[in-house]
Amino acid sequence: MPLSYAGWEVTWIDRFDETGVNWDNWTPQIQANYNNEVQCYTDDDSSELQNYQSSDGTLKIIARKQDISCPGLSGASKSWTSGRLNSKDKAEFLYGRIEARIRFLELKGGSWPAFWMLENRIAENPFKGDNDTVNWPNPGAGEIDIWEWFSNDGDRYITNFFNAGSCGSEVRVNYPGGAPDVLSFHTYAIEWTADNIKFFFNDTVVVEQDLSNCAQYEEPMFILLNVAMGGNLGGAIDPQLNSATMEVDYVAHCVMSDSNQFQQCNESTPLIIDDDNDGVSNGLDQCPNTPESTVVDQNGCELITQPQVGAPAPQVSELQVISLFSDSFSNIANIDYNPNWQQATQVTQIEIAGNNTLLYAGLNYQGTDFEDNKQDVTNMDDVHLDYWTHNATQLKFFLISPGPQETAFVIDVQQQGWQSVVIPLSAFAGVDLTNLFQLKVEGNGTVYLDNIYFSSDSDAASDADMDGVQDNDDHSLNNSAT
Repeated sequence: MPLSYAGWEVTWIDRFDETGVNWDNWTPQIQANYNNEVQCYTDDDSSELQNYQSSDGTLKIIARKQDISCPGLSGASKSWTSGRLNSKDKAEFLYGRIEARIRFLELKGGSWPAFWMLENRIAENPFKGDNDTVNWPNPGAGEIDIWEWFSNDGDRYITNFFNAGSCGSEVRVNYPGGAPDVLSFHTYAIEWTADNIKFFFNDTVVVEQDLSNCAQYEEPMFILLNVAMGGNLGGAIDPQLNSATMEVDYVAHCVMSDSNQFQQCNESTPLIIDDDNDGVSNGLDQCPNTPESTVVDQNGCELITQPQVGAPAPQVSELQVISLFSDSFSNIANIDYNPNWQQATQVTQIEIAGNNTLLYAGLNYQGTDFEDNKQDVTNMDDVHLDYWTHNATQLKFFLISPGPQETAFVIDVQQQGWQSVVIPLSAFAGVDLTNLFQLKVEGNGTVYLDNIYFSSDSDAASDADMDGVQDNDDHSLNNSAT
């Protein structure tokens, strides 16, 4: 496969040149206890049996065989100690190239080292209180494994994805020389955009994943480095094994440069020139004066992830409307906005500028059900909806009648602004418009919805004197209702 041809500048790097771990960059995750592993993670970087050693320009994470009442796990009994570092709330990244140079110094069975990433809203230590309440692997808590190796299957290493939308897949990459290759330093990296991730081994692409339909991996992620022992993947530990060390030369994050001179993201790559400190180099920054701490897109402009104003008010009379969701009209009764269809989408109703709004987070598909109040919309002409998104790239809208009979309308997605969509009901061929009972939205990303209603193009649907004859056919508009 081809080499990468992007140019890069460093935004963040740990060269491990200091004595001891730089705790401004890393948190020791001593509460971690997963996958039936046998180690106790510690914060020990100074004792004789330390689990972290920073010396001679590299970090060593050392797993040691020793019985311990684990302090981070309320005194639980463990038979090994080890280290697990994460950069949550200290170094988090959205897109670009993430790279580390690593070797592992032991081939005996039972060890399980990894270089990986998690989305930053996961409910794991440290807790900053910035919505980090999401359970793995839901949107906001997804995982990407850049390099995951276990000695009981050492001829290859794992790249993998974990998320709620079945995005990406596991791929095991063979070492050219088999398991002994892990004893030598290699660079492992990803290049990451909203729609694509490439995995690199020594600067050659070994895996590529299309994420264009993925609702995750479009928010900041942090880095983890750890050595697990035993457990579901590490497996049986060789009885002769007493310690195992992962050595890391550097970890770095880079963004694209306006020069393609530097194709790697390492200690030789120049630091970014970024006057407004937004993570986008001056040469690519289209919004060069963004305030400090502003979250920006790849062009350096503020990334707005939620509408600041409500959807536009409908310009149609309620007499022309059958409303499913809108503050401007009376919505039909017996409607369920979140039926259990085994979807990954997370549905809430929130207020945007005082206007009730549907929020679909991590959209894959989402239904709205009104089976107990089926609708005949044959007197209507269109179905209307307003949507807002900052990251969705695909949306389909379905009407559904019993059977089920469903037909999709593909929406041409526009981002960063309320979009009003009016779909003629003639677009839903095959659906029984006399007996609608559901609608569905398919797509990706985070989507806000409002003003979902059926409408007539004129006042033909109105009956001002309520005599059962529509006004345009009524020759006696002053009849009393009986």
